[in-house]
Amino acid sequence: MTLDLLRRGLKMSHLRLLSELSNQSRLTDAAIALGMTQPAASRLIAEVERIAEAEIYVRSGRGIELTDVGRKLAERCVRILQEFADAGRDIDEHKSGQSGHVTIGSVTGPAIEYVLPALRHIRLSYPDISISVEVGPSNTLAPMLEDGRLDFSFSRVPSELDPSLFEEKPLLREPALMVGRIEHPLTRSQFPLELEAFLGFDWVLPPVGSPIRATAEQALRDKGLALPSRVLTTSSFLFTLATVQQTNAVAPVARSVANSFAARPDGSPGTVTILECSVSLSVQTYSFLMRKGQVLTPAAQIVAREVLRAVTGQERYP
Repeated sequence: MTLDLLRRGLKMSHLRLLSELSNQSRLTDAAIALGMTQPAASRLIAEVERIAEAEIYVRSGRGIELTDVGRKLAERCVRILQEFADAGRDIDEHKSGQSGHVTIGSVTGPAIEYVLPALRHIRLSYPDISISVEVGPSNTLAPMLEDGRLDFSFSRVPSELDPSLFEEKPLLREPALMVGRIEHPLTRSQFPLELEAFLGFDWVLPPVGSPIRATAEQALRDKGLALPSRVLTTSSFLFTLATVQQTNAVAPVARSVANSFAARPDGSPGTVTILECSVSLSVQTYSFLMRKGQVLTPAAQIVAREVLRAVTGQERYP
């Protein structure tokens, strides 16, 4: 029979403490964060262990470490409390009409190609909705989505995370292009360039395992070529762009990014050059992601609908 934690006495105070312990290594620090004494926190933990019929933590050095049961329970508590917070936002937004705050996560390509244009429309049609956008790699965005710092994201589920934690709507593959500085030496060669031509230059790549790096490396392997011997690794797109602009380094970037920086709105040359390659680079599919079981607030539903309309042409969010 399934253990009924509520009937056995699990309370909101237990949820809050377990949620806090997911970020703290000392029970005293968790107690202080919640405005309670350490003995009171110890009593609550003892109650949770009685209710769960399992050990929640073990002593580790000068602090504590959650057991597997404790860690799973704490993760659930974080999500439950986030749902309560979302419910409060939901009520406030229903009272005030089409208003509220929405936080979006996105990898770089869809952020520039779809999120940005959709936000222009949202700002005109729904001026009372405020929006924050977190642009970064999927392995940064996924934990933010999991613990409620994002309402939804346009990204991928990292291999190290359990896909069952998320609701996923696969969208599009992300085309990539090679770029270099204006008047890069390769611009004097005939396009399209063979991949081998790029190996004579430094490469700027995101960390090992990132989708765009994995795509570029696999393209080289498929051609029987060695991986670049001179690589500058950075997770910063701005640093990538600056390095490409000021040196002879080359870099694979999302097509939308390359097009944005290779030409200005008036058609004049931009700050980088697209180095047309004979091999098409296509990064693995990104998805519309939410937390498992999550219900978007009214404002988040509006923003999700508008961005998804830009991506797919569909009217409804999942």
